[in-house]
Amino acid sequence: MQWFAQAPSNIALIKYMGKKEDKQNIPINSSLSYTLNKLLSSVVLETQAGKKDFWEPLNIPGAMHFILPRAAQERFLQHLAHLKAYFKYTGAFIVRSSNNFPHSSGLASSASSFAALTKCASLALSELTHKELPAVEIQAQLSREGSGSSCRSFFSPWALWQDKIVQAIDLPYKELIHQVIIISHEEKKVSSSEAHQRIRTSKLYSTRSERAENNLKVLLNALESKDWGSAYQICWREFHDIHQLFATCTAPFSYMTEQSQEALKKLQDLWQRKGDGPIVTMDAGPNIHLLYRQEQMDLANQFKKDHLIGNYDVI
Repeated sequence: MQWFAQAPSNIALIKYMGKKEDKQNIPINSSLSYTLNKLLSSVVLETQAGKKDFWEPLNIPGAMHFILPRAAQERFLQHLAHLKAYFKYTGAFIVRSSNNFPHSSGLASSASSFAALTKCASLALSELTHKELPAVEIQAQLSREGSGSSCRSFFSPWALWQDKIVQAIDLPYKELIHQVIIISHEEKKVSSSEAHQRIRTSKLYSTRSERAENNLKVLLNALESKDWGSAYQICWREFHDIHQLFATCTAPFSYMTEQSQEALKKLQDLWQRKGDGPIVTMDAGPNIHLLYRQEQMDLANQFKKDHLIGNYDVI
């Protein structure tokens, strides 16, 4: 028997970085994200004899060859084991998965992949155990225990995650234009999980929650009042805040590269010239996310043509 599910990535504008409870991925602050419905992870589960699960790449015609490092495979299978325990199921699966975007490069591949695995396993295990399919809210909570940010991928277009609760939130700008400036396709040297641990030693960490909650309050007000310029400024401040945590911990590291800085400077120049532009943000990685309003389509295309094509890959 086989089951299939997909889930999108998401980009946090107010970031999840820092945990007050590691095992269940309980964040130190609330986070707000926009769901990226074109960046997808796919998972197929197939029953097999025995008790041991194993992973292999899901080959999709025309898609890039997908490789998941051994540590990531083990983490993925551990989450499946957790889901099987929840349903009290002891059989084994072949797990096949893939992304339609680069893995582990700051594009929230763990969010979409763990959400897809949780969705697929919920379908499979509810059928195999003759139990009711868990509500989306329960699936999101289960997924959070595998990858914190994955809980936001169950809701669209906006998701608000506070402590153990994640929910859709009604905000304007329901269909934004999303672009990613790909600075690097390589797997990052410091994983998001490792970053969560290291930042605890930063002198800025003790007040991070307070800053994030304040940024969230101001950003929600800006979005609700359609004050795009203020939303841009808050999001710019917010992603620089977490990158400062990376730079000031006792084992400092950086995802920012010279190319990242050059692209960010071009985006600042755009805002200064036009008085308008995209919301800009970066996760734990070198790549840069842009969110444009629908009426900015021409601006988005022109900026891409003038400044990005030939210098960067753009998704």
